[in-house]
Amino acid sequence: MRGKLWFGVATAALLMSFAPAASAQDADAAGDATTTATFSGAAIEADIDPAGDVDWYRMRVEQGQRYSFTLDGLPGADGQALDPMIAIYDGETNQLAFNDDANGLNSAVTFAPAQSGEVFVEARGFSEAATGRYRLSATSAPLPADDAGNGTDTRARANAGRATNGNIEYEGDVDWYRLTTRTGQRYRITLAGAGASPLGDPMVRVLDAEGNELAMNDDDGESLNSAVDYIPRANGDVFIEARGYADAYTGTYALNVTAERMPTDAIGANRSTRGRISLGGSVNGNLDFPTDTDWYRVRLTEGESYRFTLVSSGDSPLGDPMIKLYDASGAEIALDDDGGEGLNSYLEFTAATTGNYFVEARGFGEEETGGYTLGAQRGEIPADASTDASLSADGDYREGQLSPAGDRDWYRIDMTEGQTLRISVDSTQTPDALGDPYVILYGPDGAELARDDDGGEELNAFLEYQAATTGAHYIEVRGFVEEAEGRYVVGVIPGEIGQSIDNADYIAPSGEGRQSQLGTPEDVDWFYVELIEGRSYRIMLDGAGDTPLADPYLTLYDAQGTQIAADDDGGTGLNAYLNFASPTGGSYFVGVSSYGSASAGQYWLRINDTDVPGNVYTDETLDPNADSRISRIEMPGDLDTYRVTLEANVRYVIDVRGHGDNALTDPFVSILNTEGQSVTTDDDSGPGFDARVRYSSETGGEFYIQASGLGGSTGDYQVEIVRQ
Repeated sequence: MRGKLWFGVATAALLMSFAPAASAQDADAAGDATTTATFSGAAIEADIDPAGDVDWYRMRVEQGQRYSFTLDGLPGADGQALDPMIAIYDGETNQLAFNDDANGLNSAVTFAPAQSGEVFVEARGFSEAATGRYRLSATSAPLPADDAGNGTDTRARANAGRATNGNIEYEGDVDWYRLTTRTGQRYRITLAGAGASPLGDPMVRVLDAEGNELAMNDDDGESLNSAVDYIPRANGDVFIEARGYADAYTGTYALNVTAERMPTDAIGANRSTRGRISLGGSVNGNLDFPTDTDWYRVRLTEGESYRFTLVSSGDSPLGDPMIKLYDASGAEIALDDDGGEGLNSYLEFTAATTGNYFVEARGFGEEETGGYTLGAQRGEIPADASTDASLSADGDYREGQLSPAGDRDWYRIDMTEGQTLRISVDSTQTPDALGDPYVILYGPDGAELARDDDGGEELNAFLEYQAATTGAHYIEVRGFVEEAEGRYVVGVIPGEIGQSIDNADYIAPSGEGRQSQLGTPEDVDWFYVELIEGRSYRIMLDGAGDTPLADPYLTLYDAQGTQIAADDDGGTGLNAYLNFASPTGGSYFVGVSSYGSASAGQYWLRINDTDVPGNVYTDETLDPNADSRISRIEMPGDLDTYRVTLEANVRYVIDVRGHGDNALTDPFVSILNTEGQSVTTDDDSGPGFDARVRYSSETGGEFYIQASGLGGSTGDYQVEIVRQ
């Protein structure tokens, strides 16, 4: 009988004869588990038609039987026959068996069900465009007697130093042997075809009592025979599984197991270890053989933080160190793989209780061996240049934690003059995430060079920096508020924001936007954004930060990189602004540069997926001295509101006029106070039907200019304010 089902191709010689007469299907069978067509094994004929047609049949199968299926293409009037494929699925539609070509282009497959029940037989063409007639048939026979069980209830045993002979009696047959193992031993397990009818391509696996694979091998490197080494982590029984590769072979085999004592390991791999590590110190060690791990006991105090490092070292260094931390009961509570420089490990941990803990030095892969240095330090990641935490300027990331409240973590990063990096600090997707990350960059002399709060997506931090000098720089991770704490991810990407369609950075519409910089006047930053068909977007590019970009220039490109819109001073002052409604939706690109390639500096790019807000909570502002903006009244009743700060007793002229080929036909303008109450309005005081207001406030302060269209009119307009 079968164990876990691995089904493959059955050879034509093993197929039984067809049932005597074929019957035609009156209706096309459904191509999924909803089918009502049934199949008993007696030959049936049906059609794959139209192209892409798939036929499923329900069939009752019984445990202890072996079923052999054939699916043959039948020649049509032109003499051409369908190239068929057959598959078997269980009641959950998991594929159990499959074949394409077993007898020429015809298909055949054999399998033995693990349990009685209903399966689905699928007939289809090899090509999605193929059509044609086919014949499906199946025969069954009792499974031959098996010389070994196929699960953990097997009575067959394997013993070290003693050969065991067996037989894979049919395709899909598997033989399980119980093997008692002990720690400190390495077991060499070989499976080879043997006898008068040797197993063609043996495959061996080692499994635990739950059927989890512990080791496996198909080909030993010299032949199709199999060989695997297994080193147990605990005393007890495991199971050796002998089978043919892909369940496509039968025949006899020889199973051999040998055992040898492993080299003496000075450091244990469990709580009984004699290994110790002192806080503030380090130990050198070596993983001597595959699966070797070294445990060190250390005593920690509740509420205190600690740092553990695991670094490759020695003449034959450990390739990829990984560090794990266990509590007094031996339960894993923390781990790190590549948190240190390169592939080295760095783990920060705050003890929940006082007592003994265990630090495990191991390789990322169980086959890893080599030398290492394990270090243990008191305290959190330092918040100054003495930090032992580092990031690589070639690209790196680190998960960390600010704890307790108000904690700050510093990371050293070595940069060369002119080198550009993008640095991000994001909240983790965990309940204890740092809510609002903040990042600061310091130079080799300790002077602050750059900082960011929400330059990334949502409340995450992001900054781009080009080094002015060579030397050690420092990245500080903190929270926006003084008492912040929680988990974060700090990342470093080499190079600046891409300068073409091929390496553009992603920006999300309606996010917090992106704050970055143009390092040189000739620099151009490209961003990729996904827009929705028919929806209006406002794209705003402002100078920002301590060294703002003097005259931002904004360019919009389609998915092929063709320019479709551009703006220089459509925003406040010299800032850039575009209003764009995507006719098709999809991918677009935004280019950020300076007008005439004349300046460098910091900028803030935002993309909002609505039109200009119609209330006093608007994020649109106008410069009261002289400013204008082009936008659109999208639908009847639409309102666009702009914030402006006016001086007392100064006269301003405010115009709302139709603009462009689809101009707003009857503009209307209102001036609102901070409570949203109208203080003055106008309809047609400008040229034609355009609106114009001359307004002076006795008190000055914040006001709102509201543009709309009378009589349900819609279209493009220009709003302008000029100080008199």
